[in-house]
Amino acid sequence: MHTNWTGFENRRRRMTDRLSQMGIGPLVLQAMGRVPRHLFVEEALQTRAYDEMSLPLGLGQTISQPYTVAKMTELLLGNTPQNMRRVLEIGTGCGYQTAVLLALELPEIFSVERLRPLHERAKQHLRAAGLLAKARLVCGDGYLGLPEVAPFDGILVTAAPTEIPLALLQQLAIGGRMVLPLDEGGIQYLWLIEKTPQGYRETCVQEANFVPLVSGMDV
Repeated sequence: MHTNWTGFENRRRRMTDRLSQMGIGPLVLQAMGRVPRHLFVEEALQTRAYDEMSLPLGLGQTISQPYTVAKMTELLLGNTPQNMRRVLEIGTGCGYQTAVLLALELPEIFSVERLRPLHERAKQHLRAAGLLAKARLVCGDGYLGLPEVAPFDGILVTAAPTEIPLALLQQLAIGGRMVLPLDEGGIQYLWLIEKTPQGYRETCVQEANFVPLVSGMDV
């Protein structure tokens, strides 16, 4: 897994340079520069890991392209990243987005995955990247969130529901931010939801392309 390490380092540097040109700021660039993305994909695809493209993970899932990960992370942090202390990720997948959040050294990161094989694979990937000890991974139904440890300052959803799950809205702290794609009749858009004392503020950010968010568990 660690062969041609210098080549992967060079590819990762080119990725962060490209993301910088696309408008991503230094905080997220530094985090993504610290995460070995190639450890989170199948070995046959590792040479493509730093390209600007999504890659298959099996089980009908994908790892998002680097810009999507970077943009969602920036939206989650907002202008006051120091306030982002407890974060919930829905859809662990291979664990790469989780790793980026962990590389930001946010105090508490929880991540829920409904597919047991992916949950176990994410553990392996995070262990290989030296990040497993900091992660709090749960195999469960993402639609339900984690009410037992709510509220969350940030919630990041990496699959597209057709409407915002009510349970996740209820688990968002006042002043909190949720970033998620929504499938609106076959067209997806990325949304930022901010919870204020007066209610919710919704901002449509850009078009998106994610796998569907499915309720329940598949173990």
